[in-house]
Amino acid sequence: MKRIMTEDLSTQIKCTLVHSLFWASYCAYSSFIVTMLTDYGYSSATATAMMTATSVLSFIAQPVSGYICDNYIPHKWVYIVLTICAIPTMILMPSLLFSPVLTMISMLLFTIFMVQMPGLLDAWVIGLTNLHPHMNYGISRGSSSFAFAIAAQAMGALTAAYGHGVRCWVGAFLGLLSVVVAFMLEPLPCRRSRDAKAENQPVKSGLSTGETISRLVKNHAYILLLVMSFLLFMGTSCFSSFIPVLTEELGGGSGEVGTVFALTALSEVPAMFLMASILRKVPAKKVIVLAGLFYLLRLSLTAIAPNYIVMLLVQVLQGLSFAVIWPASMAYLNQIMDYEVRSTAIMTFSSVTLGVSGIFGNAIGTAILAATNVRMVFVFASVSAGVGLALGLYGLARKIWK
Repeated sequence: MKRIMTEDLSTQIKCTLVHSLFWASYCAYSSFIVTMLTDYGYSSATATAMMTATSVLSFIAQPVSGYICDNYIPHKWVYIVLTICAIPTMILMPSLLFSPVLTMISMLLFTIFMVQMPGLLDAWVIGLTNLHPHMNYGISRGSSSFAFAIAAQAMGALTAAYGHGVRCWVGAFLGLLSVVVAFMLEPLPCRRSRDAKAENQPVKSGLSTGETISRLVKNHAYILLLVMSFLLFMGTSCFSSFIPVLTEELGGGSGEVGTVFALTALSEVPAMFLMASILRKVPAKKVIVLAGLFYLLRLSLTAIAPNYIVMLLVQVLQGLSFAVIWPASMAYLNQIMDYEVRSTAIMTFSSVTLGVSGIFGNAIGTAILAATNVRMVFVFASVSAGVGLALGLYGLARKIWK
């Protein structure tokens, strides 16, 4: 028992380090890409339109990677190879911003290599919790939120003092460190490896694409979670892309944008750490629906915030919205999905919430921004979150949730 607990603790530490270093590295791109584009002369509408294009690619890439990890190549090696490829892309990006075409190519490549990684990491860590019962996904993910908060504040200050290029170098170095730790973390066996080991027979082929899709579509609780989360995250995709615009309107710059993202990430930590305990007492479906209420509250208050300070303080509600729904959804998916399609399900969920929602959120938000103003973008985000909450409540009333 002592040996098992020691192994679980070692795996927990490695997962936490990989998660944290990745998100600190990812922060160098995700938190400042819109600001970087506008600082180099791109309009806010153009910047968000380019973000929409990358969201389309992310939507395609994530389920494909999930299917590969479920059936053919362990998450570990997919993560290592793609992250290594992302590092030079991040370093070169500031040098390519003079050309819209090269900028778009660079953003698309970075999307393939790194933007899809959050879902893959979550699937990897969730899978390892099934092998190591003393592990806690919330600790790993909560620590990464803390690392993101520190990185956002530090990289905002770096950008203000030295420019975007230095921040990208720092982000690339952190990404390299995450790869080093990932080499020491055990792989999660894919289906072919499990079948061969269990039956001592030649390796079987994985599930077909049709079989995989059929299993996902027939799970009504999964589809409900997917659609509800799409609506909630469509609102928050507007936050990620348009909060720099609102911050600038309220008198802030790159430093203030960094502070917004830092506080947002920091507020996630307590809930992430506590979610394992909470989910032992409260069903995940009820936790997910409650988080929808706080999504609506947060986005509505952001839309009417009179100044930067109020807008900044409202973002602590991230700790009761995203920080609650994400680990609850991971636990729920681990509960309702068969292991043969679990990674595909998780990465499809990540694709829909962080990819497809971004496509629609950024496209609609860009159109609203061009026609009116940035506050109306957040009004739309609030309406989207309200519909998502209503759908979750409908699922409870009709007992669609498992």
